[in-house]
Amino acid sequence: MNWISNDCHTKLAIVGICKNAGKTTVLNSILKQHSYRWGVLSTGRDGETKDVLFKTPKPRVVIPAQSIYCCDTDSLDANGAKVTVLAKSTVQIGGKALWMVRAEQDLVTEITGPAHAEGQLQCAGQMLDLGAQKVIIDGSWDRKSIVLSGGIDSIILAVGASFGTIKDIEQELTRLLKLTEIDVYQPHEDKDQPTSTQTDICVLNKGKWLTTGLHSLFGNETLFCECLDAKPDALYIPGAFSVSALTRLSKHIHGIKLIFRHPECIKLPALELERFLQTNDVQCLIPFCIKSITINSQGVGASAIDADYLKQSLQGTFPKREFIDIMELSNNE
Repeated sequence: MNWISNDCHTKLAIVGICKNAGKTTVLNSILKQHSYRWGVLSTGRDGETKDVLFKTPKPRVVIPAQSIYCCDTDSLDANGAKVTVLAKSTVQIGGKALWMVRAEQDLVTEITGPAHAEGQLQCAGQMLDLGAQKVIIDGSWDRKSIVLSGGIDSIILAVGASFGTIKDIEQELTRLLKLTEIDVYQPHEDKDQPTSTQTDICVLNKGKWLTTGLHSLFGNETLFCECLDAKPDALYIPGAFSVSALTRLSKHIHGIKLIFRHPECIKLPALELERFLQTNDVQCLIPFCIKSITINSQGVGASAIDADYLKQSLQGTFPKREFIDIMELSNNE
């Protein structure tokens, strides 16, 4: 992943399409192979000895010496003199304090972080202020996560056999990669144009953005259609757009520019998504920047897939994409 060395990639996230996709292995490999003073945090917790759900062994997080990471009080106490406390985090998790600490030696440990995007952005910013050169986040697809907030420069997508069959994986990758192709909305001159923090559905009428007062399409289809009587030029939809919403609203939104907060707000399967993008003018506020894709052929709670066959199949379906087997990352370490 040579692109990591580019200065424009300051805040990175690793996100899995399922549990046990190999995110921790990818994280450890990046930390080892790219010699920066890293800032490391999680959108929850990582580095435990066992998976909470399946009770199977998990790889620990290996923090390089002089890197900064986010931890809770228990982890701080367990590492003792191996770490130096740099600051108390500006946010908490579950009412408990979080700490920004520097590893004084290579350290096998747990990492943590806030469960909401605002707190994760604060932690990432605090790490950079404390001397981190780049920040890497063990992320998630949760709407509350920093990954979908616009605060991330680049995403590493971790694909695992735990998701299902090769066909299942290919369909999900088709959907996600199609989302990366959606153009970013070019701001209108109107100062009231929607932002990524806007929670109301908005309409653009005669060059001016107006809020509808609706936060979601779910259960509000009738009121939403009334807002379209004036035939607006564009719509801003901050929340989820499902198959149900598309079925009920497709004739009402036809011919109107549709702007979503993030491409992942569009919750349509691959085939429906392709048709939707072909028949509508769709843009987004936050780009979906998937830079690399890693694959884990081993499944937890699902059957393993032959590693070579999985990689060859995905490479054949997506010839413009490179797929990195996490076993190769482990061997390189």
